Amino acid sequence: MIREHHWSPQQISQRLKLENKVTVSYNTIYRHIENHNLNLPFSSHGDTGIRRNLRHKGRKRHHPGDRKHREPKVDYIPIQERPNFVNNRTRIGDWEIDTILGNVGESVLVTAVERLIRYTLIQKAKRKNGQSVNEALTTMFDQIPKEFVLSLTPDHGTEFLNLAEIREKLGVTIYWPDPYAPQQRGTNENTNGLIREYFPKNKSLEPRTDEEVKSCQWQLNHRPRKVLDYCTPEEVLFDKVLHLV
Repeated sequence: MIREHHWSPQQISQRLKLENKVTVSYNTIYRHIENHNLNLPFSSHGDTGIRRNLRHKGRKRHHPGDRKHREPKVDYIPIQERPNFVNNRTRIGDWEIDTILGNVGESVLVTAVERLIRYTLIQKAKRKNGQSVNEALTTMFDQIPKEFVLSLTPDHGTEFLNLAEIREKLGVTIYWPDPYAPQQRGTNENTNGLIREYFPKNKSLEPRTDEEVKSCQWQLNHRPRKVLDYCTPEEVLFDKVLHLV
């Protein structure tokens, strides 16, 4: 689970408990990794083994001036006017959206994360521009029942400045964060960090296939989450119980 699906020891421990399999603390799993490498051989001297697959905390943030700020060509509703029932995550249907870059001028990943249950959508777009991103968003949200697509909070990048078509097509409200304020889309920022485990920075996305993108999406949506009492986003959104371990 750690190597193939990028689960943390805590997620494994709590999911085993949820499925009434065995009781093992995540500290025990960490100790076993540290002392015995889960009984797997090391590949060479100095190999840290399974530990290198454990998740690292912390992410770099963009600083003012990293990208040019322009006004969006769509009704501008600032995030300060976003209702409390959205801010407080009281319903399913409010999404944060962003892009993940490969090499400059090449394809990008468009990402969307539902604020309450952390359900994640990922789609490869040909370029980081409005047309390509809008096409990707349309494909992504076709996967989700319309009653669960109610609002979008995008990044302030230029690729999101032409969302009027998406607003009309999906019937959503768009709330705009402040420029250079990624903390106002913290759920999406954190999820992008998880996606980067599959698609590292400074690596071209051109050779990565749609199957690889969908595999990453599947794994994130089938990963038990502490915020969901170790159920998965897939189980919560589609109201079905899975057997994962």
